[in-house]
Amino acid sequence: MLASLVLAATVSGAPANPALGDKLDRWLVGANFKGSVLVAQGGAVLLRKGYGMADRENGVPYDADTVFSIGSITKQFTAAAILKLEMQGKLHVEDAIGKYLPGVPEDKRTITLHHLLTHTAGLESDFAGDFEAVSRDEYVKRILASKLRSKPGDIFFYANSGYSLLGAIVELVSGVPYEKYLRDNLFLPAGMRDTGYKLPQWAPARMSVGYRDGKRWGRITDKPWAADGPYWALRANGGIHSTLDDMFRWHVALTGDTILSAAEKAKMFRAQISEGAGAESSYGYGWSIGKSAWGSRLIEHNGGNGTFYADFLRYVDDDLVVILSTNDSEVRGGRISHALGRMAHGEDVPLPKPPGAALQPLSSSGRDALIRAWIDAYNAEGMDAMRAFRAAHQVQRPGVSDAERELRLAGMREDVGHVELQGIVEATANEVTVRANGSKGPKATLKFMFAADGKVDGIGVELNN
Repeated sequence: MLASLVLAATVSGAPANPALGDKLDRWLVGANFKGSVLVAQGGAVLLRKGYGMADRENGVPYDADTVFSIGSITKQFTAAAILKLEMQGKLHVEDAIGKYLPGVPEDKRTITLHHLLTHTAGLESDFAGDFEAVSRDEYVKRILASKLRSKPGDIFFYANSGYSLLGAIVELVSGVPYEKYLRDNLFLPAGMRDTGYKLPQWAPARMSVGYRDGKRWGRITDKPWAADGPYWALRANGGIHSTLDDMFRWHVALTGDTILSAAEKAKMFRAQISEGAGAESSYGYGWSIGKSAWGSRLIEHNGGNGTFYADFLRYVDDDLVVILSTNDSEVRGGRISHALGRMAHGEDVPLPKPPGAALQPLSSSGRDALIRAWIDAYNAEGMDAMRAFRAAHQVQRPGVSDAERELRLAGMREDVGHVELQGIVEATANEVTVRANGSKGPKATLKFMFAADGKVDGIGVELNN
């Protein structure tokens, strides 16, 4: 309780709302949530608590001080480091990467730091596995030698590799290791002593253990890492660990100018580019910029690896923040964090269905028939069936070319294989969410959004290995 009051006081003296905090707590217990959550509004911490077990085999409960992986939320720290270096006069976001990286080939010489920050550099996402022993210079070399998927600046494509390049540039420009630069220039000035890769030196018992499909997966730090942190396929784009309190301290820091100036934050939080065809959100520098369910501004990012998941939601117009972590692959962390935001706003949200709940079968007519037709087109050889489906049944939106859509489809086929529908998870007036199994192992949750005329207005895909 004392920690909550101290944290709240760093933002404002607004009173907490114990009734709302209790409501959120009861909902999470009813949802059988496993992980940790902090919800704060108006500078007051409403809920700060852990649920379930951080280490089942050793009987260690998940509490508010458990250290967890933030996954790709790491990217906004990398973006902040670049902006801090710009404040220090050591670079500019419009600089070409060749100013800092040696051996940039002709096809990549127009790539700028801005392109890397906004995932518009035209790079593929990954050039090694998360735990492959690849050094900084070797990974940079692989990225620079790769074939571009699109012309720099043309198309948004979420690429971990771009943030690895940014991490390398942080080191080359600052002259110190990536984690040390973040710790000295971002974390410690914000009061964050429990955030990083190795430097916080957490006791292992404080760190959550991951569970995938009910089986112990372990801690990320138990996997192959270099002496000073993850290898470079993961460094600067993911893998940082933190706590609820530290992430809340970062939220507080972002509300002022202690770490980043107003001008640099304006760049970070500007809606720089749409996140794809039909997307209702845009990407800034390391953040997704969109709207809440009730129409206010939402700045967010999540991260996960199929076992761990974390979410960081900043409803800036409402002075509301939701921070969530889970170590269980069966927990739908994104749905839960957004539900908590809606409840804090005043909505009543039904409990989510448990992972083992029976799925509703699809019919052969209406929206269900369109979903079946999309699955058939996806499973068909080549692209002709999907082109025909899009022409007949999908809302046509500018922004992403057919070639880019087909690249994404091919990538999903490569990762997932053919998919077999399992049933409907949830259906509302405008959306139907279904679950499917992939022939290559991953399970897929597909959210089909429908326009007023009945056509498919967008499709969201979430994979869970």
